[in-house]
Amino acid sequence: MSNTNVTDMPKANANDKTETVTSRATRAATAAGVPLGIQARRPQKTRRNRLALSLVLVCLLPTLIGGIYYAFYASDRYAASAGFAVRGVDSGGGADMLSSLTGLASSGSTTSDSYIILRYLESRDLIEQLSDEIDLRAEFQQAQIDSISRLGVDATAEEFVDYWGRRLFTTFDATSGIITFEVQAFSADASQEIAALVLTKVRDLVNGLSISARTDSVHFAQQEVSRAEARLRDVQLQIRHLRTRESSINPTTGAELEAKLINELETQLVDLKARVATLRSTVGEGAPALVRLEREARSLSDQIDQRRAAISGEAGESGAAQGAADVMATFENLEIELTFAQQNYATALSSLESARIEADRQHRYLAVYSHPLLPQEPIYPRRIRNMFLVALISLGVWAIGTLATYAVRDHMS
Repeated sequence: MSNTNVTDMPKANANDKTETVTSRATRAATAAGVPLGIQARRPQKTRRNRLALSLVLVCLLPTLIGGIYYAFYASDRYAASAGFAVRGVDSGGGADMLSSLTGLASSGSTTSDSYIILRYLESRDLIEQLSDEIDLRAEFQQAQIDSISRLGVDATAEEFVDYWGRRLFTTFDATSGIITFEVQAFSADASQEIAALVLTKVRDLVNGLSISARTDSVHFAQQEVSRAEARLRDVQLQIRHLRTRESSINPTTGAELEAKLINELETQLVDLKARVATLRSTVGEGAPALVRLEREARSLSDQIDQRRAAISGEAGESGAAQGAADVMATFENLEIELTFAQQNYATALSSLESARIEADRQHRYLAVYSHPLLPQEPIYPRRIRNMFLVALISLGVWAIGTLATYAVRDHMS
């Protein structure tokens, strides 16, 4: 019994407090002369009025404004679209097998090039290039366009880029590498003209990327060919100057002939010396025949000495003679250098040809499968769908706000 009484004491105290608060409210209502039923219904009516007002302001009013705008005020927009893919001539069997196994696009259409095009379609560069061809700002600033869809007269370049993003829509299929874009304008002719011009600029971009890739791939090979060609021409020029100075097409052959002539003269000199020795033993020193042979021997010996001096390069009377041996050594060195220069030049040409073949295999081009056509009727804005979305969004905002308000109030109570 004692335990039961102790347990029931907090409950009794709580009930006493509740009864006290209720009694106070009852006494206050009675003192004011207001019936108790009316006092209970007044807070509920106030809450219902506030809830209805919030429903009108947050849900019904935006839906009504959106419906009026899309039904009577929003300008019609025409859409022209195009589809293409970046392809290349390099499509090896390994790439085809990989694409068949993974389902991804082969190397003929690079993902990086596709993403470059997607960025380019939304860039300021494209807008500037389009503006050079047509007055793009004036097209989106016409007076008959509603103020919400119209481009501002004083719009900056950044604002124009944002506005262009709401008039151009792109999609990219990573599996097939196909890119599609849709241009929206406020006349059929303008939408087709802008879409066709965008497609032209994209094709120019792809061609430029392809040319740049080819140039970069063969640039180093062309530099190597230029260096090898300059070296070959320098060696050929040195050989030409040497031949002109020596008045000989092949100084090596001239030196060989000179050495052969010296050998013949030495043979003749040995024969003359033998005859002089034989004649000296039979005649006196002053005999005319002996004097003549001795003179011929000295002349032949002087001639041999001169030719040897010419070959060895010893200075003559002018002091500037270059020996045939030095000329022959110089010419042989130049011939060796010429051989290496020719081989280097041939290798560089072969590398250049290989680089060009590889660059041709990596060539990119734009494969267009859908060209912009003249739209027959405006498909934007989608009025019924947009009105439904406005109503749905407004209702969602009102419901979330109401639930949050009741949750906070219950928590505060």
